[in-house]
Amino acid sequence: MEQTLFTQFLLQFGKSSPLFLLIFLGFALSRWFGFNKTASTVLSKFAFNIALPAMLFRLLSNLALTESHADLRLLIAFFGACFILFFIGRFVSGYLLKMKPVETAIFGTGCVFSNNGLLGLPLAIAMLGEKAAPSVSAVLSLNALVLWTLVSIAVEFSLQSGHLTIRSFLKTLASVFKNPLIIAIFCGVAWSFTGLSIPYVIDEPVRLIGNSATALSLIVVGMGLSEYGIGQGLGKSVVLSSIKLFIHPALIFSLALLIGLGPVETTAIVFLGCLPMGVNVYLMCRQFHAAEAVIANAMIITTVVSSFTVPMAVAFLTRYFGGLG
Repeated sequence: MEQTLFTQFLLQFGKSSPLFLLIFLGFALSRWFGFNKTASTVLSKFAFNIALPAMLFRLLSNLALTESHADLRLLIAFFGACFILFFIGRFVSGYLLKMKPVETAIFGTGCVFSNNGLLGLPLAIAMLGEKAAPSVSAVLSLNALVLWTLVSIAVEFSLQSGHLTIRSFLKTLASVFKNPLIIAIFCGVAWSFTGLSIPYVIDEPVRLIGNSATALSLIVVGMGLSEYGIGQGLGKSVVLSSIKLFIHPALIFSLALLIGLGPVETTAIVFLGCLPMGVNVYLMCRQFHAAEAVIANAMIITTVVSSFTVPMAVAFLTRYFGGLG
């Protein structure tokens, strides 16, 4: 067990090191190489409006809904925990940390949005084996659609009057469906239903642009850290990081046990809950100019701490279930 745990630590550190390098690159570009806030804003807008939508469209356009063999209950456990914790996060940030309405929506998203796209599937296969792939893929296929739609509605509603009226609700929906990420998500899912492949002349440029999303997003995170300083809003970041890394996987685990989910599926979705906060949360806070320092700090904290908590969680679950068979 000790050797396995040590190997998992090395694997997690190895997978995390490229993240740190790209974040540090962004920090260095902004701090020492003349990339000012204007440059950071332009890169952030490109990532949010062009690169990430391209990546999401291509990912979801290849979604084979009819070929999924994953247990539906794992989606209930995972996203049920996300919904519950999203509103808990909003309550904690609004009433206890005295954050603004838009900031509470971003804070709540940070509590539940893991770095599934970059780390989820490759780490799960490496640490849990190929048997975890169907469960992880099922979550990944819906993760962006469900969580981005949830937070976009919450943020856009907060930017409106704040009162639940037909007019404000319709205005909120209109704003949500103008969001490039939401447009990309729905277009990607719609294309997947056609069963057709994207023509090469379109697919290749989209692929090339989408491939830049991860690196560009992490560089933007580093630039943000340079602008705000890691210490600003650190207390709120610690609260957010604690909820994300400990309460989120614990709640997923509890719901999975409650509905009788199997060992492999339970381990897979708890594993995803243990991952550090996703870069997309930072891009959204940049887009709405809310809680930027808090989220930037939490990105670093959760990435570092998860290097220890992820292998610990896998070791615990393996022992709890007597192996994953």
